[in-house]
Amino acid sequence: MSDTESGDKLYMPFVGLIEDYVGRSPLDFYSWGHIAFGIGAFSLFSLIITVGELLVGPVTIPWYSIVIFVLIVAVGWEIIENTILWKLGLKYENRKDTFINAFFDILFVILGGLATWLLKWIIKDVMGQLGRWFYVSAIVLFLLVLIAYFIGFYITNEKTKKARKELGKLIS
Repeated sequence: MSDTESGDKLYMPFVGLIEDYVGRSPLDFYSWGHIAFGIGAFSLFSLIITVGELLVGPVTIPWYSIVIFVLIVAVGWEIIENTILWKLGLKYENRKDTFINAFFDILFVILGGLATWLLKWIIKDVMGQLGRWFYVSAIVLFLLVLIAYFIGFYITNEKTKKARKELGKLIS
């Protein structure tokens, strides 16, 4: 199924539930992967502060700088994904993301990082627990979001099969 036109406007659903809209719509099953990417990136970058505090003592790096690192990595990933990976033919269906999809991908990476920052704040600052509980919780959150990614992948493939079957009935 391809995009349908109505007048001069090109229809693009907000949620890409079939393959044709993956990488074009603002939300698709890869959005869950980008949230997981933000969780993982924040957790890994936060080790700079956590390990530094463990080895040296109080570190003067502010926690918001970790979110800035996550933003830089998110933008860098979108550039690499839509240039190098696309040229190598490693991109999904070998097509570039639309600007709106790339923008939302970056937004989801940042939201994953911010959710992890909130988790850190609750566990370490509010509850006063040791850092290891933050990392255990971050791993659990990461795995839950990955499960949502795989569920979205399955739903997208099933809806695509049904949509193509219905299109085949219409054509014949």
